[in-house]
Amino acid sequence: MIVGGGITGAGVAREAALRGHSVVLLDRGDFASGTSSRSSKLIHGGVRYLAQGDVALVREAARERAVLRRLAPHLARPVRMVIPAGSRAGRMKLAAGLWTFDKLAGDPGETHDVLDRDATLTAVPNLRRDRLSGAVAFTEYVTHDSRLTLETLKAAAAEGALVANYAPVTGISFVDGGVRVTGRDDETGETFEVRARCVVNAAGPWFDEVRRLGDPSAEGAVQLTRGIHLVVRAQRLPVDASVVLRSPDGRSTFVVPRDEFVYVGTTDTHYEGDAAEPGVSDDDVDYLLESLSATFVDPPTREDVIGTWSGVRPLLRQEGKSPSEISRKDEIHVGPGPVVAVAGGKLTTYRRMAERVVDKVEGAVGLKRSRDPRSAEQPLSGGSAQQQRDARRDLANGGDAVLEDRLWRTYGVAAAAIVGAARNGSADRIGSLDCLTVAELDHMVENEMVIRLDDVLRRRSHIAMFDTARAADAAQQTATALGERLGWDDGRARDEAATFAHTRRAELKTCKESQ
Repeated sequence: MIVGGGITGAGVAREAALRGHSVVLLDRGDFASGTSSRSSKLIHGGVRYLAQGDVALVREAARERAVLRRLAPHLARPVRMVIPAGSRAGRMKLAAGLWTFDKLAGDPGETHDVLDRDATLTAVPNLRRDRLSGAVAFTEYVTHDSRLTLETLKAAAAEGALVANYAPVTGISFVDGGVRVTGRDDETGETFEVRARCVVNAAGPWFDEVRRLGDPSAEGAVQLTRGIHLVVRAQRLPVDASVVLRSPDGRSTFVVPRDEFVYVGTTDTHYEGDAAEPGVSDDDVDYLLESLSATFVDPPTREDVIGTWSGVRPLLRQEGKSPSEISRKDEIHVGPGPVVAVAGGKLTTYRRMAERVVDKVEGAVGLKRSRDPRSAEQPLSGGSAQQQRDARRDLANGGDAVLEDRLWRTYGVAAAAIVGAARNGSADRIGSLDCLTVAELDHMVENEMVIRLDDVLRRRSHIAMFDTARAADAAQQTATALGERLGWDDGRARDEAATFAHTRRAELKTCKESQ
């Protein structure tokens, strides 16, 4: 029994199901609706952790990048990352760190480059010239974090796991032979009960809340930090490579190109409040804009911001350390009772983290696996690179090439059915959204457990994060179309659209207007 449908819980569900265990996973909201859809959307090796001496974490992250490229190649798009240096000595220090990183990664096909000043300006022409000696460049990968989570869950379900969203856990009690978990179906209000040998607490920001359901005296183990991202149009900040910014406090902050957008993030500040909707603050926005000003000629301003997202990281408390100094290494606790709790960790290393968690579960309650999981080889639901090539070849050319290319890059082998539906009359866009067609909405409802408007516009598609106003403008049309498929009445569709549009516009307004 797993509580939490973010990337950690999804990974544990897949790993356990692949080993032949019976699995139930419940999430209080939509899958990946917390931290796992609010990240910087990078599968990266964590080069910066070398400076903290965390070689083991970097080695694991660097090698797991290669695993994820095998498991979900359409969700791991390469992007060149450039780290500018202000002096020759700084450039050589970066080069030494990346030499170490290359050795840890063990991938001879990916090596770093050391660039002098002229080569750096050729790669990123709009960098500020002052205090620029050169740069180092290497390859990282951009992902769609919520889709990576969803595909991991679908892979778990294909192996027999039962997964449910909008099903909050309301009680945990220990009984002979295991644990009894009570929950609620938020759509119907009905309650239910699950009996299990063991509970895995993978609730992320709600880790302490879930922990206290089974142990009311438990002290808080997690502290939250907030990270925000700002989005501008690519024409306003034209970069072909991701760039590590000169942040005021020396933290690593990224500019990342993504199709017609460029986003910048993230911040890392202590946060207390609603983990589901942490919002943005003036200080966070100023921090990112100052980092852009320190790095680029003619940097974007508040007026240029067209999208934003914010989320919280559940980090293990480490007194006396700033948020950026706290280790991202996962930590696993067993007990009291048949409970395994996991906190911390990184998106990139979620599969290895899941292996460790399931190892603990098996040891704690004496479970015996019935088969070799092969989780590092078996592709997620979107298929391997070869499976995707075969699927594209089997579906002859003949439709909208731009649309179909986006569908293949988004859905992997599942795009075959969506492309077929689009060619048969379901290619119409919903509202003004180029990234959401009737065929896709049908697929989301039938295959991706969409229940609410937010599920569509912020997670299955990420248009609300990248172009917030356009998503808000299309909210009513999208809600109407979704409601027709889910059996909503007109009032439900209006309420969903109004709530979504109001919340998202208010968050964007904070980014665009200094308070």
